Amino acid sequence: MVETKAEYEAALPALSIYLSGLMYEAMRDLFQLNPHDGPSPRDMFERLVAWGPFRRSILEDR
Repeated sequence: MVETKAEYEAALPALSIYLSGLMYEAMRDLFQLNPHDGPSPRDMFERLVAWGPFRRSILEDR
């Protein structure tokens, strides 16, 4: 993912949008394939979006 962050360095809002889109696609696919044992939405956010430029971990807010 370091390459992705470098690629979007001049367009950080676009990186956040891209990561959110990936999260949506991954959640849709995972829950279609196995709706009972997939990761939680919080775990998906942490893996796919929280490392991005404008997001903090949900756990940091506690």
